[in-house]
Amino acid sequence: MDENKRLILALALSCGIFLAWNGLASYLGWLTPPETTVRQASSNATRPSLPAASPAEALDADPSAQSQLPREAAPATGREIKVETPLYTAVFQSNGGVLQSFVLKRYRESLDQDSSSLDMISRPAADGSPLGVLIDGLPSWSRAVWTSEDGDLLLEPGQTGTLTFAGEMDGLRLERRLHFSSEGYLIRENFLLSSPTARKVKLAFTFTASALPSEESTSIFSDLRYLLLGGEKPLPEPSLYNPTRVAWLENKSYDEESAGDTLTSGMLIQGNVTWMGILNNYFLGAVSMTGGTASAKGSLRDGVFHVLVGKTGMEIAAGQTVEEECVYFLGPKETEQLRGAPNDLSSALDYGFFSVIARPLVSLLQFFYGYVHNYGLAIILLTIVVKLVFWPLSQKSYKSMQQMKKLQPMMTKIREKHGGNKEEMNKEIMQLYKTYKVNPAGGCLPILVQIPVFFGLYQALLNAIELRQAAFITHLPFTDTLWLADLSVRDPLFITPLVMGSTMFLQQKLTPASGDPTQAKMMLFMPPIFTLLCFNFPAGLVLYWLVNNVISIFQQWLQLRQV
Repeated sequence: MDENKRLILALALSCGIFLAWNGLASYLGWLTPPETTVRQASSNATRPSLPAASPAEALDADPSAQSQLPREAAPATGREIKVETPLYTAVFQSNGGVLQSFVLKRYRESLDQDSSSLDMISRPAADGSPLGVLIDGLPSWSRAVWTSEDGDLLLEPGQTGTLTFAGEMDGLRLERRLHFSSEGYLIRENFLLSSPTARKVKLAFTFTASALPSEESTSIFSDLRYLLLGGEKPLPEPSLYNPTRVAWLENKSYDEESAGDTLTSGMLIQGNVTWMGILNNYFLGAVSMTGGTASAKGSLRDGVFHVLVGKTGMEIAAGQTVEEECVYFLGPKETEQLRGAPNDLSSALDYGFFSVIARPLVSLLQFFYGYVHNYGLAIILLTIVVKLVFWPLSQKSYKSMQQMKKLQPMMTKIREKHGGNKEEMNKEIMQLYKTYKVNPAGGCLPILVQIPVFFGLYQALLNAIELRQAAFITHLPFTDTLWLADLSVRDPLFITPLVMGSTMFLQQKLTPASGDPTQAKMMLFMPPIFTLLCFNFPAGLVLYWLVNNVISIFQQWLQLRQV
């Protein structure tokens, strides 16, 4: 029994430490060592490179200087061209086709009544010239002379459209054809370069993206102070469980970087980069090149994330035209939208080590929502299904604990009898297990099996955009106070964590007690520790844990009645 309790305690504390560390490390940027600023696919691979801020600079110089957009680059100007679809409204500049704003019609910035639709490209990010093109490290949007005969583009459901931007820069002819669809958030580009001169040209080109952190929440301490003492409403700050980071796919391997120091100094990915983007749990802005080998850069400057993806060594013979294809994705990380996206953009839906478990759980959550049209109720149904699946294992665990409880007096006598002879003591205890047909690990193995499912569900609920601003019980009953109006952020009134802690305490009381008084006291510390931990958890995850505890209490009550 003591061994079982120790293992259960160790597993529970490990879960708590993992969840707390995961959130803290994500927020502070500890997940990747800050000194790792240059990555390479393999030691014997060809080292493609991106242009530095000046064509005369060598790429193998300080990578921190190469991960930035040229500081002398002026923001794009010119005539505004609007693209409107049922999903978004985008504004481009006629000079170079640089993106100025990208407003998602189905998503709002916050729950405030006067909140506007979410713009993935705010003004500081727009100054970084997203969807621009660098030629030999020089900004084409300010260096080239551009023309565009297109006007605003309005796409009805089922329609597609194209914008064309033509320019000339240092004897090169540039043409950008941007293709849009009303059915998704993908923008496909055909980029054409031609050299009308009598000489062969060798150059590098790079596609850009930039964005600000798009998700914020108030501090748990400021919320508590506001609830207890009143005063001014606390200001939002970067979300603890939803940090903005740079992510990429290299050689079919997904990776990401959120460390502020690393991104501030700049990082260079040298290898077979399929795509690189800026993302958080719910939204993605990515640049992807089709065919060939690309390199990428990521950086954070003046609070704005920048991403550069491109190629070097492009040779253009006299009179020849070279065409490259690029794909941009700007929008929510919806499963259906990314599933059909090219260049493995679906890998941005990353649920960590337990993705194989998390993905079907998200699908099941969406299935339940299709019937109840409330994600809080969908989480409750999902919890019930998961609990029913593991019901036999939990029953076996409770039964084993009861059997161990019955053997506890005899085990105590054996320990007293052979206190100084551990070998003889263990021999008699094992004989006791054999006589009464009790498996000492029977109470722990069912719990071990369920741990991967818990972590998979944790990742699923943490990264499911379906829960963003999804309400369960919008207002506290009989009041106008917002309560569980957004399941992707913590409970603003801390009611569900407190109730969850109470159910955990009751569950602790129903669990067969340990014979070790010190160990029993340690177990009593678990409910308050997990309650404090859940104060900052997304409400959807706390709701799952609360419902799971209630069902477990009911199951233990049934087991006690049978006994």
